[in-house]
Amino acid sequence: MRIPFGALLALVALSGLLAACGDGRPAFCTPLSQAADLGGISAALRAGDIAEAGDEAIQLRELASEAPPEIRADFEEVADSIIEIIDLVASEGEDGQSDPSRFERRREELNTRLGQIDNRSQRISVWATEQCGLEL
Repeated sequence: MRIPFGALLALVALSGLLAACGDGRPAFCTPLSQAADLGGISAALRAGDIAEAGDEAIQLRELASEAPPEIRADFEEVADSIIEIIDLVASEGEDGQSDPSRFERRREELNTRLGQIDNRSQRISVWATEQCGLEL
């Protein structure tokens, strides 16, 4: 079974919810700007380095735990979803010998969850616009 390209595309699409912040804004804008494009995760996935992508996603989760209270739960959910997508891709394994029914079930659960991420991403985007002066 091949790694679902759609799962990788969904991960890259989530990168649009983050953007850079400048000086004179909440302190969280600085680390947010450094992680804004999910470049480390995207580069690792393009290189096929699932372990590195996982490490980058964990760093994003740690950043989410430092987010302001107004967006923390949303940010954590987005970060957790990214981790789960990477875990799903990793569970497929290079040899393609994962349990196809389990893989498909997890993929469907993630697809449902990704639909909910749109609302969370929108709330993060609004916060970033209002607090960091960003137009996403």
